Amino acid sequence: MKQALLFFSFSVIITSCARKKMIERVDRYNIRTIAILPVQLEVTGNMPKNVTAEQFQKTVEEHRKFMYQSLYIDLVQFYDYRTRNYSQVQFQSIDKTLKLMNEKGMTDSTAWQMDPQELARILNVDAVVTMRVTQNRIMRDEIALGVDVIGGIVNQTIPRLNLPTGAARTSDMYVNCALVKGSYTMWSTRFRNQTDWNYPVQQAIQSVTRGIANSFPL
Repeated sequence: MKQALLFFSFSVIITSCARKKMIERVDRYNIRTIAILPVQLEVTGNMPKNVTAEQFQKTVEEHRKFMYQSLYIDLVQFYDYRTRNYSQVQFQSIDKTLKLMNEKGMTDSTAWQMDPQELARILNVDAVVTMRVTQNRIMRDEIALGVDVIGGIVNQTIPRLNLPTGAARTSDMYVNCALVKGSYTMWSTRFRNQTDWNYPVQQAIQSVTRGIANSFPL
C-alpha cells in the first residue's frame, strides 16, 4: 500500500513538473494557435518511363496530399498525447486552413511564395508550420526488386562475391520542417529518409512526420 502511494505521489510530481515546463515553454514562444501549411514536394532524378506527364504529376500530387495529412495527424496526436494537452496550443484543422486560403483565392503554390506573417494574419493564427520535401528518384520499384533478386542468385552461385543484398534504394527523401512566427523561424528540423521496393513513400514519410511531431517544441 505504501509503495502504491509512493508511486502515485511520484507520478503526480513528474506530471506537475512536465505541465509547468510545457506552460513555460508556450509562454516563452507566445504561440497559442498554429496552422499547418500545405506541404511542398519537389521530385527530381530519374523519371519513370511508360508513364505520361499527367499520370506522373497525379501521383506526385497524391503523395503531397498524403504528406500533408500525415504531418497534421502526427502533430495533433502528439499534442493530445503526453503533457501537450496542458499547453493549450491549438492546431487549425486542414479543412479550415484550405477554406480560408480558398476564400482569398490562394492556391498551395501561392501560399509557398507568401510572407509567413501575412499568411498567419489571413489564417488568423499566431504561427504557421511549413514542410518542404525533396525526393530524388534513383530507380523504379521493379528494377530495384530485380537487382535484389539477381544479387541473391549470384551470391548463391558464387558465395565468395558476397554482393550486397536487401531492398535496393529507389529514392532519397530530404525533409525540412519549420515553425514560423512573424518573420522569424522559431524552430526547425531536418530529416532524411529513403524508399525501396518494399518501403514505399507513404511509410517513409510517416516515419519522418512521427519524428517531427516527437521533436516539435509545443
